[in-house]
Amino acid sequence: MFSSIYVHDLDPVLIRITETIAVRWYGLAYIAGFVAAYWLLRYLSRKNLYPVPREKLADYITLMAIFGVLIGGRLGYVLFYQIPREGISLFMQDWTSAFRVWEGGMASHGGILGVILFICFYAWRHHMSALALMDGVAVVAPVGLFFGRIANFINGELYGRLAPPGSSVAMKFPAEAFEPSYPKETLVHAVERSLGTNLPGDTFHQKIGEIIRLTRENETVREIVGAHLPPRYPSQLFEAAAEGLLLFAVLWWVRMRFPKAPKGLFCSLFCFLYAAGRIVTECFREPDAPLWMGVTRGQYLSFFLVIGGCLFLIPVWRERRRRSFRD
Repeated sequence: MFSSIYVHDLDPVLIRITETIAVRWYGLAYIAGFVAAYWLLRYLSRKNLYPVPREKLADYITLMAIFGVLIGGRLGYVLFYQIPREGISLFMQDWTSAFRVWEGGMASHGGILGVILFICFYAWRHHMSALALMDGVAVVAPVGLFFGRIANFINGELYGRLAPPGSSVAMKFPAEAFEPSYPKETLVHAVERSLGTNLPGDTFHQKIGEIIRLTRENETVREIVGAHLPPRYPSQLFEAAAEGLLLFAVLWWVRMRFPKAPKGLFCSLFCFLYAAGRIVTECFREPDAPLWMGVTRGQYLSFFLVIGGCLFLIPVWRERRRRSFRD
């Protein structure tokens, strides 16, 4: 064996229908998140802890998924990552890429902002409290974040930084070979020598794609790939735990423990705890954008969530004051 460290070999496609049409784990993760949000909000509505009636929740979740999560997440990726990385002039040459969601690229911060804007509109349209609507979504949103990070891991994307020698949690991610700085020729030639044939493809990028495919079904190729890759942290799993499981557990416990909590409390808790989890886990994640004064793009955007958490505390403080005066 060339390496005893796990080499990522999961297939992002669950069922391939045609060459271009397939059922992918990433898409299923979004569906699972929306379904979970529906049932959790339905439970909260039944307990009179959410203002949207149960019979209207399906439409409400569908609209929020489309206009909040999907559109907001995609526009967030374009504005926060794609344009800063490629430049506005290069983006304008192929601006339709903003609509090609199947090529990947969603920003959680953009999704959060999109959901907030959608809820504000929905609350105005139906004469509801925007804070009450956002509080419930804040409680259940971590479940969707969890599924999303698990999908990132299955895809082998957004992998972690280099792990120290002997790390018990280190893994190797073949998708790293797509990076511009990676010596693709060395890996391609090593695999071709082992197989005794040339890999299909006209470019090294295409050949790397074939190598990654072979990694999932050929143990020899998997060993060669593992020997040419450095060990990295599985940061996707760290984020799934921090932004998903832990955040949901805390928010759900507080929601059940304090049914008469002031409006805005859960939005504030979400902002603070998500920002804290993201800032910490970004220390283990390979930056997917240029650093700014040593801070990653995800950490930088999380600072604005901290500000948002402070703003959400204002209505909490006001409601607490009103209650104390009535008492």
